[in-house]
Amino acid sequence: MLTRAMHRCSTVLRPTSPVVSSGLCKASGQTSMRPVVADGRRRWMSVEGAESDEDQHEIMFYSLRHAATVTLKEMHHFGAQANNKRTLLLAAQFLHEELPIRLARRVRELKKLPFGLGETDAIKEVRKLYEKSFFQIRRSPEPKTADAEEQFTHVLDKMMSEHNNVQATIARGLQELHASGDKRIRSVSGSDLIMQEGSPFDFGQFLDKFYLSRVGMRVLIGQHIMLHHPQDGFIGIIQTACKPAFVCEHAILDAQKICEMSLGLAPDVKVEGAIGMTLPYIPEHLHYIFFELLKNSMRAVVERYRKLYPDKELTRDDLPPISVIFSEGAEDVAIKISDKGGGIPRSGMQRLWTYSFTTAGNTQEKMEQLESQRQRPIMAGFAHGLPLSRIHARAFGGDLQVMSMQGHGTDVYIYLWKLGDREVAVP
Repeated sequence: MLTRAMHRCSTVLRPTSPVVSSGLCKASGQTSMRPVVADGRRRWMSVEGAESDEDQHEIMFYSLRHAATVTLKEMHHFGAQANNKRTLLLAAQFLHEELPIRLARRVRELKKLPFGLGETDAIKEVRKLYEKSFFQIRRSPEPKTADAEEQFTHVLDKMMSEHNNVQATIARGLQELHASGDKRIRSVSGSDLIMQEGSPFDFGQFLDKFYLSRVGMRVLIGQHIMLHHPQDGFIGIIQTACKPAFVCEHAILDAQKICEMSLGLAPDVKVEGAIGMTLPYIPEHLHYIFFELLKNSMRAVVERYRKLYPDKELTRDDLPPISVIFSEGAEDVAIKISDKGGGIPRSGMQRLWTYSFTTAGNTQEKMEQLESQRQRPIMAGFAHGLPLSRIHARAFGGDLQVMSMQGHGTDVYIYLWKLGDREVAVP
């Protein structure tokens, strides 16, 4: 429960100084972890990352603790009381205690990456960013007053902005790996499995966990920040009566715009079914999922019909529309996006969920285009859109599945857990 997790802030063991190392103490026949203070003075730590053994020890101490579990329903219920300043204060204290644990766990996992993966420039950049955020929070005083809570919220807001480009940086790291030419390391075809001297490592599984954790942290931080900026119909970032069809309409316009800018043409989209249904949800997450899936469908349709009619100047009327159907069940909201973009070979279906596969051409070329800041937008090709859409759907107990008929088109099914009581926290 969220309230229990927040109550934990006043009862958990916490270091009395930022400079700690882990030690073992025995009490009542049990072995437990406790902090050991390196010296008697309080030392301000660098916020650029872990630069000493003491810094590393502190990160290790927090990485061995367990993250709290929080559900969407609990966030919705707790946020409804946020007009009470004491509630905001409790939420800030919870984040002040909880976020270093989550950040430290990711730092430790990034450092433990095998085969030199953790030493690529991009992965080190992400790790340093997480270390920096860890120390920014740890050196911020625990918010015990309204003023301190407001200052801490500014720290969180800045941290959110600094982490905006993590996804692009990870994608660049994957390209560094593939371009390294190290013959000891090879990617297994059709997966994100990396082999070195016969030892496998599932990098895709690691990224699934990493990105799910990232979504969880950004939800917790975003919820607290937006409780300071109340909007009608919202509790933080959660819309109390979110209408998926309405969010989809906005995503359609955005996807059509970028498709027209990139390819010069975009198909229509038909929305039908239970378009009036509502549920408590985060519309930003829904928009991300719809936008990524619709971009893929639009590109597939345009490219297929240009190949079918190479001598014809196509217009929107020449393209088959994409269909989006909404359905509401007792537990789930189900959404099907169907296109006639030619489909995907059955042999390539599993590769859809890898972070190194894209149907939109060379990822390295896309990264170079992005860095050169060309005028025409890049519509696809980073290989993260589909697996990250599934991560966003699964974050609150939903799912995303793909069925395809090569020579015809692709159906994508989105499932949203309607009751909102699945856990968002990850190990």
